[in-house]
Amino acid sequence: MKLNKNHHLLLVFFTLLIVIGLIFKIGYSINKNFKKNVQISEKCSNCNIFIIDIDLLRADALPCYGYDRNTAPNICSFAKKSVIFNDNYATATWTLPSIFSTTTSLYESFHGVHNEYVDKLSQEIPTLAETLQKKGYQTAFVANWIDYAAILTQNNGGLRGYDLVTDKPIEQVLSDLSKDSKPWFIHYYLQDLHMPYLIPEDTKPIDSKMIPPKKLLITPSDYNIALNSYLKEHYLEVFQKEAIDKYKSIIFSKESPNDTSLTQLFYELYDSNKNQPDKYLIDAWKPRQNVYMDSFDQKKQSDLDYVRMLYDTNIKILDDRLKTLLDQLASESLSKQTITVIMSDHGESFGEHGKFNHESDYHSELFYTPLIIRSSFLPQKRLEQTSSNIDIFPTLLDLIDIEKPSGLQGYSLVPNINNSNFISKPYVLSEDRNGGIILQNKNWLYFLPGDATDEKQSILHEKKTDPNEEKNVADKYPELTSSLYKQASIFRSYNKISDDVEKIPDPDAIQLDPKKIKRLQKEGYF
Repeated sequence: MKLNKNHHLLLVFFTLLIVIGLIFKIGYSINKNFKKNVQISEKCSNCNIFIIDIDLLRADALPCYGYDRNTAPNICSFAKKSVIFNDNYATATWTLPSIFSTTTSLYESFHGVHNEYVDKLSQEIPTLAETLQKKGYQTAFVANWIDYAAILTQNNGGLRGYDLVTDKPIEQVLSDLSKDSKPWFIHYYLQDLHMPYLIPEDTKPIDSKMIPPKKLLITPSDYNIALNSYLKEHYLEVFQKEAIDKYKSIIFSKESPNDTSLTQLFYELYDSNKNQPDKYLIDAWKPRQNVYMDSFDQKKQSDLDYVRMLYDTNIKILDDRLKTLLDQLASESLSKQTITVIMSDHGESFGEHGKFNHESDYHSELFYTPLIIRSSFLPQKRLEQTSSNIDIFPTLLDLIDIEKPSGLQGYSLVPNINNSNFISKPYVLSEDRNGGIILQNKNWLYFLPGDATDEKQSILHEKKTDPNEEKNVADKYPELTSSLYKQASIFRSYNKISDDVEKIPDPDAIQLDPKKIKRLQKEGYF
């Protein structure tokens, strides 16, 4: 019988249900112990919630996660009286999809926000802020760049549920919200660690004994001068014709040794047109990255070590700035009624696997992130079980005794906090920018590339024996590889079906494979 369009849509819908069912079936069977009713010392109804979201912060860059540099004495002092999740991972390689996973407790493929200025969160998907707002919480999103396209915005739906969106000093926001008797939720987003890793002229690097590369741009003034020269030389690759015609007096002016006029114009055009990034600029990010990357030798280890040290220095600068806030959150008056979370959206690469910044990759340095939760009613302990940023949403609702919305893919970590025999998920799912699937924990890292067509293209690293993640041992562990390949393939099947729904192809072109569904049934996936 020939299918009409309605029949086609029904088939696609039911197929989606099957695949989603498979994913949740696997998740439930793996994580069934999360459903146990484990009681912590007490619930904290109406407790305030404060999320400190430090973008690009690698867990292994903190001394409380084993790092040998004292990059964050204040964060780690705060962590001493907290629950530290020692094996936590982000779900994506960059901020936009990762922060949406945190605020919706959904994997990237399910919340669907992949591209800035293009994708928008469905109205049907509840956010953490919305959920708390409906329960009477005052809600605030605080960031230096409140309209920055790679985070939450009004246009992409990420700011739904916030009463206040501001770039005011955090101390002022905290003071204002505390005047009201209602509980509050603050999401404080910090982007201080982003490339280029510059430090103020009057600041000493965390390791002043290291010798800097001769051409490395270290201070903002040096960087802005270099960027100015780059923009003048490459103006056709950076500025739209409208900008060139309008600002030709600046673009073609004779450059003096310390000229930064074009750099200032570049930033002004970007800041004033964030919702229309291509109005005046062809590319707003590549020039900044190129200028910095060209100032050191990407193949010279001593250069890479120095750049990493400057990143560490920026962590120390930020940690110093957070001291007053952390002391306030740890005070007796606030700690009794506040749950504080310190987290990061993703990590950063420093040439470990030929990648820099947070280019699309699958290695741990991009996903291994800190997760620290503190409140006076929580124990002080370190947990080794695997966790993910998508677990933050349900965990917080569990701690304040609010019913969780249906459909969350993360799991409450509350049972894990009080039960040393708790069986956690065996791995965390993450996705790269090219459709690749990453499954990992502290022992294993599995990667299925986005263009892989069979199991032989699987990559498996044994972290304990290969901490640098260089050797593919997929052939050495065929059963484990086969199992992970099947589960990664199920997630990829959802992506494929989602693409089919978005494209809405001709009904006659849809080919459902009953043999594949039958095989999955036989193997116990549903």
